[in-house]
Amino acid sequence: MQSHGVKLYAEIFVNAQGERQYSSFEREKIDLFSSYFSDTAYNSFFFSCHPIQDITRIKEFGYFYDTPSSCSIEVKGGRESYKSRELIQMRMISKNPNKQIQAFYRAFQRDLKKISGLQKHTQKNYFYLPTEKIIIPANPQSQNTRDNWEDYYLSKIDREHMR
Repeated sequence: MQSHGVKLYAEIFVNAQGERQYSSFEREKIDLFSSYFSDTAYNSFFFSCHPIQDITRIKEFGYFYDTPSSCSIEVKGGRESYKSRELIQMRMISKNPNKQIQAFYRAFQRDLKKISGLQKHTQKNYFYLPTEKIIIPANPQSQNTRDNWEDYYLSKIDREHMR
């Protein structure tokens, strides 16, 4: 990230009206950043090379509805609990991303393939690290919900296995 001038941010819901707070990743506070994935207010995280002056509050529509979209990669999923882990999906926000974020995205994808133990699913096009937790799909519909995304998908998986 440093060599490409890219920063990592987590998007957290502040209230039921959908106002968001953005927290930046800091090397000294890795545990704090990873704790967001088990927080019910967690929405997503993103990489951006766009400078953010005030990351505490951004208008209610969120970060990507303005200039930063061409400089950012949105990442959905990643929620985790004691019984499940949600898949992570990355996407370029802009159809015409700037060269800096494109270079980071390509380098990041190359680096992912070098992770020891990373496996490719045999039928679906995704990579994963083996875990005893149930892997569930990324659920963009869960953005304004609290606690029930996991129960919904786990009950859906149970129903499918009963058929």
